[in-house]
Amino acid sequence: MFKFLILVICLFFLFGFLFGFSVLRLLFKSIFGIQSAPQKPSSNQQKTKQSSRQTKTPPSAKKIITRDEGEYVDFEEIKDS
Repeated sequence: MFKFLILVICLFFLFGFLFGFSVLRLLFKSIFGIQSAPQKPSSNQQKTKQSSRQTKTPPSAKKIITRDEGEYVDFEEIKDS
């Protein structure tokens, strides 16, 4: 019974330490703006990106607003003095 209690207490402190460390790391990142190094994509990810590039169709370049919409308004500056 005593060994089990010590084991539970040790696990509690271990999880507490890990949680505290992750919170501190998050705070330091947000304060100092430290970012982790960018990860290099694996060869499997590169193959997936290449195949997705080949299968995508280019977006259509349709104009949403027609040429005759809207009107020209003269600009007059009014000075308050």
